Amino acid sequence: MSAWQALTGPRVEADLAVESASDAGLKARLPVVALVGRPNVGKSTFIARVTGRYEEAANVPGTTVGTLRRQVRVDGREAILVDLPGSHSLVDRSDGLPPFWQLLLDARPDAILAVIDAGNLAVHLPLVLACRDLGLPIVVAANLCDEAEAHGFELDPGRLSQLLAAPVHRTIGRRGTGVQAALADAIRLAERRRNLPRSDNAPPPTAIPPYAPDVVRAVGRLAGQLGAGSPPDGFDPALHSRLAAGTIPAIAAATIASIDRLEPERWTLAERWTGEVARRTAVPETVADRLGRIATSPRLGLPLFVLATLGALGFTMAVGTRLAEVLSTAWSALVSPVVTGVVEMLVPWPVGSATLLWALDSGLLSMLAVGIPFVFTFYLVIAALEDSGYLASTAVLSDRIFNALGLPGRAAIPLLAATGCNVPAIYATRVLRTRRERLLASFLASLTPCSASSAVVVAALAPFAGPGAALAAFGVIAGVAIAAGLAANAIVPGRQSPLVLMLPPLRLPIPRQVAAKAWHRFRSFVTTATPVMLAGSLVIGALYETGAIVPIEAVLAPLSTGLLGLPPVAGIALALAILRKELALQLLLTLAIAEIGMSAASLGSFMSPGQLFVFAVVTGLSVPCVATIGALAGEFGWRQALVVSGATLGTALGAGAIVARLVGVA
Repeated sequence: MSAWQALTGPRVEADLAVESASDAGLKARLPVVALVGRPNVGKSTFIARVTGRYEEAANVPGTTVGTLRRQVRVDGREAILVDLPGSHSLVDRSDGLPPFWQLLLDARPDAILAVIDAGNLAVHLPLVLACRDLGLPIVVAANLCDEAEAHGFELDPGRLSQLLAAPVHRTIGRRGTGVQAALADAIRLAERRRNLPRSDNAPPPTAIPPYAPDVVRAVGRLAGQLGAGSPPDGFDPALHSRLAAGTIPAIAAATIASIDRLEPERWTLAERWTGEVARRTAVPETVADRLGRIATSPRLGLPLFVLATLGALGFTMAVGTRLAEVLSTAWSALVSPVVTGVVEMLVPWPVGSATLLWALDSGLLSMLAVGIPFVFTFYLVIAALEDSGYLASTAVLSDRIFNALGLPGRAAIPLLAATGCNVPAIYATRVLRTRRERLLASFLASLTPCSASSAVVVAALAPFAGPGAALAAFGVIAGVAIAAGLAANAIVPGRQSPLVLMLPPLRLPIPRQVAAKAWHRFRSFVTTATPVMLAGSLVIGALYETGAIVPIEAVLAPLSTGLLGLPPVAGIALALAILRKELALQLLLTLAIAEIGMSAASLGSFMSPGQLFVFAVVTGLSVPCVATIGALAGEFGWRQALVVSGATLGTALGAGAIVARLVGVA
């Protein structure tokens, strides 16, 4: 077996779900295709089109920071598709991750599918050439062709295919155009490589593209030294260990080690080839370009951001409130009497039946009254803003603010991701350069309400105090987060790096894609929140019906009532919110229904608008959920995770105490 074949031979991917030994054997025999490309080229959308699944990496492009493996089938052919983080070169790396070449080789690909920007070939081709120099078959997907054509770029894929000696496909990932054909070609090449005789399955002896002769000779000499087991002084230890283990060919190691000499050649070659295969004609400025310029302008962009925020809140409130009314009325009239009758018939013990009804009646109703109307509606809004490319534009507007917090404007990426879910936001901090920046950004991300929590804030305040109260709550949360960030920046010494961010263009959202993204996130929310919601309602019901809740309320009363001016049971709901932050309000709604009965119109009959305002602020800022705490521990260790969690709790209680006194509930 050749060294390269040892790298690409049969194996079982550890992070693939395997149901049986036969499944494991099948997946070990499948060819592997690595999906590579620079950040913001649309790889995540590309893989979503192929697999039909939208992974929650972040709410903005360019934040895939780990590998994702999926089994795919195209035209009857199966393969493992590995989505790698966006990279500019083989040695590019994010903090906490090995260099890109190591991630690529660890994927053990049989072929590479390189996604490039059809309107910016000169910048994207160097990475394609670098991957080709490793000796693997490659297929090129010239993506974003619609946007390239709108800007006057005309690509000759046939000529580019001749120059690269590789198939080139014109693709539009967002619409699925050309995606299946490009992947089918990559799988075909991967299968052929895997089935070749061993003698034919070795990498080429020298680099394929026509680099300068002296560069090719230098790479060849280094490969000879490495093959003879005599690497030069200072040679990369990681490469040397792979050579010693026989898991990488000498020519591939020499190519990686010679990046300082090869990279200028690649850029020169990419520039020359771009002139041969692409032609640009002058076209009028597009509407999207004008809107993109406005979105990043301090004078016009900030008012636009305020309008977009108000529009999102207004839409969520209008649609969510109406849906909540319809679902609550239907449940009370049609479902609740049946559930109550069945439970009381099967469980004659009054305390037991009442406890079950907390979960099966009040609990499910609170899920319907909050989860479907407000959470799903808010997910639709976030998905539309994400698909339009608008969210990333706010990073430019926020650069000066983040500089004051000791962070670059690029920190907007994980914080924007946090508006969807705090967990991927923690992982998205890897796009920052230093551990200090990552820790500060993770602290701010933990203080950022996720989309479900944001929807709950709207649901708690908008129906009773109007959209202005909901907007004010978000303003308070943002102000407190900025103040906490300033304090953290003063405590943790260091300096921020400059803003480096490639913004995606603005475009009209695709309804089908927006709906798919929103449904993917909502389905994940329902499948994980419903069991926790039912269990939490059951626990609270048991405590309430047996009277055991009284001493617990007494213990929490100094905080919930004395400090925050909230009903005693609110402390229990806040404590249980660590399971999922959005459960706090749902559990309170369950309590309202159980105490007042099915005639309880809403939370307004259980808490005053001022109390709901305080509760919304504390919930938005309080201790992150257990999943977020786990992500923090994985990135920084348990000590730092507990420090960040404790800091968010202290910030939330302090802010809640001040707000409670300002609104007159404490």
